[in-house]
This record gives sequence, structure tokens and C-alpha cells, in this order.
Amino acid sequence: SRKQAEEQIREQAALLDKGQDAIMVCDIDNKVLYWNKSAERLYGWPIEEVLEKNISNIILNKETKPQFDHACLEVLKKGEWKGELKNIAKSGKEIILASRWTLVRDNEGNPKSILMVNTDVTEKKMLEVQFLRAQRMESIGILAGGIAHDLNNVLSPILMSVEILKKKVGDD
Repeated sequence: SRKQAEEQIREQAALLDKGQDAIMVCDIDNKVLYWNKSAERLYGWPIEEVLEKNISNIILNKETKPQFDHACLEVLKKGEWKGELKNIAKSGKEIILASRWTLVRDNEGNPKSILMVNTDVTEKKMLEVQFLRAQRMESIGILAGGIAHDLNNVLSPILMSVEILKKKVGDD
């Protein structure tokens, strides 16, 4: 039965490696216990380089650490946390993640570890920014066109009056 359990664990780990999301498990002290293949692809670090190391030293910098610390407090307090995080890949590139965390408890109900499932939304966020920029430019164009139309409406009677005055008054 022990061999069957071990085989089942290996199969489950293999399934987690096939997933598209970066799946990580850290203990309460933020040491990495599990790091799937998608996490390796997303962050650039193989499991051998991160196992038993503090995740804060791997994927965070001074700007992203407070956000991470807040998520840690929330998951410890509420048992789960969902939100957007910014992390740093091995290459130094900042990545934006849709992150879902769940607190794992031991048999006595004490916090044991944190399961983190991260989805890379960096490209989606960049497209959103471009779309919003295009919308702003369109709005500015519509506003400028409206102002030009209003000015033309105000200036037209004045210009027509000048032409009428030229015809009525022949004196230079």
C-alpha cells in the first residue's frame, strides 16, 4: 500500500507539471517545498535552484515585497487569498500574475504550508494598457473635433458679417 501511495503521489506530481499555471508550495517561513515545471518556465529557475530557499529572495525585489507580505498575512488570517502580484523572473523581467493562494493545515489544524497557483497575465495587462491608451486618444480626438466645430459655429456669423460689411461699405 505504501508503494501504491508513492506511485499515486508521483502521478499527481506529474499531472501538476503538465498544468499551464505555476504551482508552488512554500512552508510558513516561505521556503519552497514544491515548484512545478510551469513555475520553472515562468520564472526561469529550475527546481534544484529554489528548493528549500526563501521564495522572497528569489522572485521579489524591494518594490514587490510589500505586496507579497500583505498576501502572506491575508492567507494566514483568512485561509485563502486571491489577487494580482508582480514578481521578478530570473532574467530580471517583471511579470504580472493572477495569483490564488490557499493555506494548508496539518492534522491538528495548525498552518503548515501555502499552496500558490500563479497565472501569467503580463501580456494581457500590456494589451489592456495599449487599449486604454487608444481609447484616451480617441476621446481626445472627439473632444478636439467638438471644440473645432463649436469654434466654427461661433466664428461663422462673424466672418459672414465681415463679408456683408465689405459689400455695404465701399470705403477702404
